[in-house]
Amino acid sequence: MTILPSLNDGQSPLAQSDSFERERERIHRQMLSSVSHDLKTPLASIIGSLEIFDRMKDKLPEDKKLSLVLVALQEAYRLDNFITNILDMAKLENGMVKARHEKTEIGGLIRDCLLRLKSLLQTSQVAFDPTGQLTITTDAVLLSRTVCLVLDNAVKYGGVQSTIDITYGQNGGEGYICIRDNGRGVPPEQLDDIFSKYTRLAKEDQQKAGTGLGLSIGKAIMNLLDGDLQASNHVDGGMLFTLTFPTELQVP
Repeated sequence: MTILPSLNDGQSPLAQSDSFERERERIHRQMLSSVSHDLKTPLASIIGSLEIFDRMKDKLPEDKKLSLVLVALQEAYRLDNFITNILDMAKLENGMVKARHEKTEIGGLIRDCLLRLKSLLQTSQVAFDPTGQLTITTDAVLLSRTVCLVLDNAVKYGGVQSTIDITYGQNGGEGYICIRDNGRGVPPEQLDDIFSKYTRLAKEDQQKAGTGLGLSIGKAIMNLLDGDLQASNHVDGGMLFTLTFPTELQVP
């Protein structure tokens, strides 16, 4: 989440107000730039593909027509996912999302996520062995959403042929799901930034960079479930995301 820096106590009220306004304006510009990019990029691909299809439909072979339609459809899904993330973030920040707890088996939940993302994961190698049963009380829908968001991130930053390792288990009264990719990782000083809204980390290879909304949503969801989502660079390379959550529901 984006957090405004604390203002120095020694500043005058006017100086504090100016500092606050400058920081708010900076964040506002950053948000608009990031959102504009992620809205316009898929729209440009959709419009471009459909314009070519419309102008050349009588000349193009069927396989080229199909390719143009598939590109437009994939970009439409991407645009829909981005808009969904914006709406989800707004709901979470306004306290409109409430957890509905139920008995949930973690291995089955992860399998369902992999099936749901089958198309996304078709170019990735996923290592997952659902051995051992871990049943907890949580909101299965919200926890699944976080797992899917982290898997989406692993595909996005795991390279052309990403390898994703998924493990889960229990440590004392705390359960965990670990998702590791084989990407380049993140500089240590930028680890906290990947959970910030609308933060786009620089990519040397010009790979598509996300707005940070997905991981920011995942972090907010895990906090709602009395858990956490943390990121670290794996000692053998790649990023390691760890979801932690209580195995027993604590009722106030």
